[in-house]
Amino acid sequence: MALCPFDTLSSDPVELSPFCNLFTEEEFKDFSYAGAIDKYYNTGPGQPLGPVQGVGYINELLARLTRSPVQDETQTNRTLDSDPKTFPLDRSIYVDFSHDNAMIPVYVAMGLFKQEEPLDPTKRQSDDATWKVEKMVPFSGRMVTELVSCDAQQFVRVLVSNVVQPLEFCGAESEGKWAGLCTLEKFVESQGYARENGRGDFEKCFN
Repeated sequence: MALCPFDTLSSDPVELSPFCNLFTEEEFKDFSYAGAIDKYYNTGPGQPLGPVQGVGYINELLARLTRSPVQDETQTNRTLDSDPKTFPLDRSIYVDFSHDNAMIPVYVAMGLFKQEEPLDPTKRQSDDATWKVEKMVPFSGRMVTELVSCDAQQFVRVLVSNVVQPLEFCGAESEGKWAGLCTLEKFVESQGYARENGRGDFEKCFN
């Protein structure tokens, strides 16, 4: 089933792969849910050591947003992060590249796509479920964190594949022109899990 999207996107110009016709829409929904289950229990909230894998990146992000040294005791490279040549803090744009399995724990550590109940492998998700892998890490999936200045105040906004995230964990409004915007101070404050180095979870990796 994975050959459907891979083969489709490998063609130029892009054309629907013949592999896609081998399966029904219902089978693809099951395939999608299998991906959700995989991410949830491997590097997501269903894995006790999943979210802590995103802590290092969050702490680097906070350093960039606040233009202050990285404060992290987990998996960051302290040699690179302490050198302004390899980890500058005075740029207007930063670009990082990663893998979907690394992006999932970053989302969870930050507080995005919160899933209230554990995923049930025997029961397919509803269409309005929060944990949808195709929305989190599609092909060319990306997370953009914006630092916005307005009236001498700074705000943070996060977009995942062009979709503004609610950021309810730092008090962002859900609608209107201020939707998805948190003050920088509130955003930093909301990232206690990362700022506290995973609250003991990182040490569990060595037990």
